[in-house]
Amino acid sequence: MKITFILKDGSEKSCNFSEEDTILKVAERNGIPIRSFCEGFGVCGACHIIVENLIDKLPPISDKENDALDRVSGITMNSRLACQVTLTKELDGLRVRIA
Repeated sequence: MKITFILKDGSEKSCNFSEEDTILKVAERNGIPIRSFCEGFGVCGACHIIVENLIDKLPPISDKENDALDRVSGITMNSRLACQVTLTKELDGLRVRIA
């Protein structure tokens, strides 16, 4: 299964993922530059991404993630934290923009 990251310079990198990986874990394994100061606990907001497609297939946003996003600038209706989105086979082909 694949996920495509759209980097800040506009370039794209597609990576394989396994179910139960988070977007952040896939990024870290593949050298994708996503910051994370809380080591994936969903409290710092640094791993903010913008989901480009399949938004209706994502797991629901938790109160903790929502609170972290409230402190992030530049959020959109499709903003999520890379550490909080667990990937499933339904998300094959997901495209995310590094915010």
